[in-house]
Amino acid sequence: MISRARTIGLFAVLCLTVAGCGDGGHDNNNNDNHGGPTPRRTATPASPGVTAHTTVSVAPTPTTGGTPAAIPCPVRVTYIAEGNQADLDTGWTGIYHDTPVGVGGAITFAVQCPGPQLGACGTCNLTGPVQSTTTINNHRCVNDSSVICASDGDCPSGPCSFFFGPQVPVSAGGVPVCFTNRVAGPVTGTLSPEGGSGESSFPIIASIFNGISVEQPCPTCSGATLESTGTCSGGARDGMPCTVHGTTLHFGNMSFDCPASASGPACTGPTAPGGNTCWCEGQSERNACNDGVCTVGADGEGVCNAGPVDQICANQTFRVCTSNADCPASGDSCIMKTRECFGPTDASGQPSGPITRTGMASQTLPLQVGAFCLGQTNSPSVNTAGGYPGPGAIRLPTFVCIFEHCPSSPPTPTP
Repeated sequence: MISRARTIGLFAVLCLTVAGCGDGGHDNNNNDNHGGPTPRRTATPASPGVTAHTTVSVAPTPTTGGTPAAIPCPVRVTYIAEGNQADLDTGWTGIYHDTPVGVGGAITFAVQCPGPQLGACGTCNLTGPVQSTTTINNHRCVNDSSVICASDGDCPSGPCSFFFGPQVPVSAGGVPVCFTNRVAGPVTGTLSPEGGSGESSFPIIASIFNGISVEQPCPTCSGATLESTGTCSGGARDGMPCTVHGTTLHFGNMSFDCPASASGPACTGPTAPGGNTCWCEGQSERNACNDGVCTVGADGEGVCNAGPVDQICANQTFRVCTSNADCPASGDSCIMKTRECFGPTDASGQPSGPITRTGMASQTLPLQVGAFCLGQTNSPSVNTAGGYPGPGAIRLPTFVCIFEHCPSSPPTPTP
């Protein structure tokens, strides 16, 4: 078994919606009838930088008299991540940018609205997290996520915590890493079911592990589909039974039952730019741009126009290449990609403004956003490759379910 170094970073107060990080939202969708409203399929128009999706929205069921039945305001809301469409950027070097996070991340909160029914709910208070309304139990022991828990006393060691999905595999530049994300404390916020928008203070602890290999950053579960069973490959429970709790595009299926081992020291929270040379406390470098200048576009993404330029495979972007022969996947090819960065920075390389991401309010598929800081790991190779300690940001399309029984993954679009 390969020994892996481990540490913890803090997604310090990850704002999922508007608040400083950008606009976002929550919606009032449902995919589970249970005698309630009849679902219908609706398409979300595309916005710049946002892919159009087809999701489920709620149409009121007419009463016998022809009047639509009232739909009560939600008492629970579950965010279900469309992680294959996500964009996770971490570290100041830009190597670990443009990463999807996989399907299977979901988390549930309690909701209290001043109004009685949809259309008049008003601004609702959000607290939690609470027990998941999906069939995947994300309340797990921190030091062994294969153990389901209700309190710290259920765990052999360490605390019991809510996880936002299973592991997130990341591989680039020949240095694989494996993330886990768990809620670090109470979450508070607001949401507007009518407006499809909201704002949350969402503290998350991110544990970073040295990956097993370039092609397998995290332990995997051999089950073929979400919630199917198999055996763990790699990690502390190698060869033991597992259930698939998340799927990824390139790195196999993830499971809480196939954890890495306990993590190390936590990092500190974010620091505001302005008068400092770095985005995050302890960060020793500004960016990896050849001229130090990070140019930011309208979508908040930064690029090193002066280079460096990386050669990677177009589909399996974790592979470095010198020719198409280095990209074994069918139809894949070797491409040149200009390095991304966090910005903006001025001509001297100094930060000249905040790192921002802009979300999109929607009653079908809101785009949630956040910006945060990550601490250094106890692996010098990971720190050097990724640029830790350093900043991070995410765009996360999210299906939202307000019913008591929700799917474990976003609904599949129909043609």
